[in-house]
Amino acid sequence: MSERSVVQNPMLKYAQEIGWEYVPPDEALRLRGGESGMYFTPTLERQLLRLNPNIVDAARCADILRQLSLLRPSIEGNRDALEWMRGERSVFIPDENRERNVTLIDFNNPDRNLFHVTDEWRHKSTVFANRADVVFLINGIPVAIAETKGAGKPDGLTEGITQIRRYHRETPEMLIAPQVFEVTELVNFFYAATWETSRKNLFDWREELVGA
Repeated sequence: MSERSVVQNPMLKYAQEIGWEYVPPDEALRLRGGESGMYFTPTLERQLLRLNPNIVDAARCADILRQLSLLRPSIEGNRDALEWMRGERSVFIPDENRERNVTLIDFNNPDRNLFHVTDEWRHKSTVFANRADVVFLINGIPVAIAETKGAGKPDGLTEGITQIRRYHRETPEMLIAPQVFEVTELVNFFYAATWETSRKNLFDWREELVGA
C-alpha cells in the first residue's frame, strides 16, 4: 500500500475530524496566488479585518500583508513571523496617535479562527521547487508542515528529516511562517521547531504525552 493511502490520507482525515477544513491542492494554489505564494491571502485579509475592528482598515491590511510578504527566508524571518502571530507587532492609528497591536490569531477565542489543512503544497523559488506532503494553516497562515513516509519504513524518519533540510537549502521561503514540522511513517511521529533540524532536538509525541 502507498504512503498516500496509509499515512497521508489518514492524517488528513483525522485533521478534518477534529475541525480542520480540507482545501484541495488546486484551490490552495489559487488562494496562495501561485507556487511562490506563502499565505491564503484572501483568508488572511478577511481575518485581519474581522479580528481587528477599529484597528485594521483596508489600507493597514494591505500594509500588513506587504510586511508579511517581505519577511526574510531565514530563522530571523521565522522569528518575526512568530511575533506577528503572537500579536506582538503593531500598526499606528493616527486618530488615536498611538500604536495598536495586531491580532493574526485569536488565542483567547479559538472559535474565531479558521483552520485549514491541505496537501501536495508545491513551492517554487527562483531556482528550485519542492513539495510538502501536508500543511496546516490558521487564518491563512501556514503554521506546520508534515512529511509522511511509507508505513513502518525503516529509514522513513531519516528521509523525512532529509527532506526538511532540503527545503531549508532550496526553498527556505516555504519555511518562513511554519513554526513546527512533523515527520511520520504511521508508527512513529516526531516533531521539532521548523528551523531546528538536528536529530537530537526531535521530540517523540508519545514520550511527551507520557511526560505530561
